[in-house]
Amino acid sequence: MAENDNTIKRYKKEIDSTKEFAISKFAKDLLEVRDILEKANEHINKLKIEKDMNLEDLSTQFDQITKGMAMTSTVMDTVLKRFGVLQFDPKGEKFDPNIHEAIFTLDDPKLANNTVGAVMQSGWKIGDRVLRAAKVGIVKK
Repeated sequence: MAENDNTIKRYKKEIDSTKEFAISKFAKDLLEVRDILEKANEHINKLKIEKDMNLEDLSTQFDQITKGMAMTSTVMDTVLKRFGVLQFDPKGEKFDPNIHEAIFTLDDPKLANNTVGAVMQSGWKIGDRVLRAAKVGIVKK
C-alpha cells in the first residue's frame, strides 16, 4: 500500500515537472528575440543621421523608436514572467558552472577570486531549472 502511494506521488511530481518545463524550447527561442531588442535599445543612439532630415523630425522618430522598443521589452518580459521564465543577473556572485558560462577572465581588485565580475548576457530560469546560463567574465587573480 505504501509503495503504491509513493508511486502515485512520484508520478504526480513528474507530471507537474513536465507541465512546468513543457514550454522550454518556445521560451528559449523567445530569448533570442529579447536579446536583439535589448541590444537594439542599447545602440539606438548610434544610428546614422541623414543630412536632409530636420532635427525636430529626427527627434520625434528617435523618441518613438525608443519608446516602442522599451514597451516591447516590457511586454516580452511580462509574457516570459507569466510562463515562469525569469531573468537572473549573477554579477558579484561566486562562479557556479551550473548556472554560469565563463566567457573570459578579468582582473578586479574589488572582487574575490572566482567571482562573476562582468555579465555579457544574463541568465534565464524556468522555476529552478536553468534555461540559459549567464555568459560571464570571471575574476582571476
